[in-house]
Amino acid sequence: MTHTLKTNSIYNYLVIILLLLAVAIRGGANFDWLKSSDQLVYSLEDMKAIYKDANSIKKQADNSLAVYNTNNKLLGYALVSEELDARYSGYAGPVPVLIALNIDKEVISTTLLKNDETGEFLDHVNDTKLLSTWDNMPMDTLLLSVEVDAVSGATKSSKAIIRTVHYTIGNYLDAKHQHAGISLLRISQLLLMAILLFLSLSMQIGKRFKKFYVYYLVTLFLVMGLWLKKMLSIELFNNWLTKGLPWQSNWELIAILIISLALTILGHKKYYCTYMCPMGALQMLVSKVSPFKKRPFKLKISVLSLQDIYLSFIWVSLILGFTLPLANMEPFLAFSYKVASWIMLGVGGIIILLSLFFNRPWCQLCPTGCLLDSMPSFKNVNNYRHAK
Repeated sequence: MTHTLKTNSIYNYLVIILLLLAVAIRGGANFDWLKSSDQLVYSLEDMKAIYKDANSIKKQADNSLAVYNTNNKLLGYALVSEELDARYSGYAGPVPVLIALNIDKEVISTTLLKNDETGEFLDHVNDTKLLSTWDNMPMDTLLLSVEVDAVSGATKSSKAIIRTVHYTIGNYLDAKHQHAGISLLRISQLLLMAILLFLSLSMQIGKRFKKFYVYYLVTLFLVMGLWLKKMLSIELFNNWLTKGLPWQSNWELIAILIISLALTILGHKKYYCTYMCPMGALQMLVSKVSPFKKRPFKLKISVLSLQDIYLSFIWVSLILGFTLPLANMEPFLAFSYKVASWIMLGVGGIIILLSLFFNRPWCQLCPTGCLLDSMPSFKNVNNYRHAK
């Protein structure tokens, strides 16, 4: 009976979402994912922010953009990464750049165009003046040899920006830009992630290594949380659904998502939340060291749980065309303590405090975990058939 109710609730939930989607489209909601995929990432307004008298743009044979004023006088040139087929993805997708040049082909400025990276990471990048690195330099192959360090606290975003700039310059100059070989650090990261995946699958499916679970949680928190800062989130799901999967830069999380969904369908629910989520690991570690008796963290309004209400609020808002700060709808940004706001750090602190008294309090609210567990499983279907 329980399985029947759970399956029915999933179908009912999907029907409600589809109805809301139909109402939103009927009402003329403006969705970004309904727009043409070949839409330009730049506009004349972007040029005016650099060349205040800009009035028109003309694409050149070398794929640069010549910028003119109202008198058709040349003001300078602009190199747009998308026009030069220079794309490198950050945490949430490509980070297109605009490199402005004066008439003498010297760099005036480098600016970011519209992208889906988390605002806090980009604010941190801007605070370090990374984009000013190439200012006043002549457009020459020497630019490709400029050593630029990634920004600590926003490593993936800053690396994506640096590589996009280099590829844009390299393609413009028709130079062969050599891809950097895989580093020892990257090999270490991949090796640790492979070990974590092996151990997690062994504990989930084979029930092996259970006695090392606490040590595993510590490693998971340190590696996936504090070091790599890799975790699934509602913000990532939204970006992937609207912009596509960034296989080049974030294939590890995509692989974890696929494994999590596959295990859920096969009847192994809670895999990600129990074995791969840094926030889940942190809560369980705090609970284990707490001397207090743990109680379930259950909040309901009538027959609806707080998790159902929170998830419904997020998706209904998105469907109806409202813009939500999805990065701040979950506390995962707190792991990036160098860029996180005091509010987000405070939320992380509250979760740790509640974990002293309750069993995984955030997990009872987490929309990411709820979405992963909403997938119907063959195990439940078979149980339902046998029950009949």
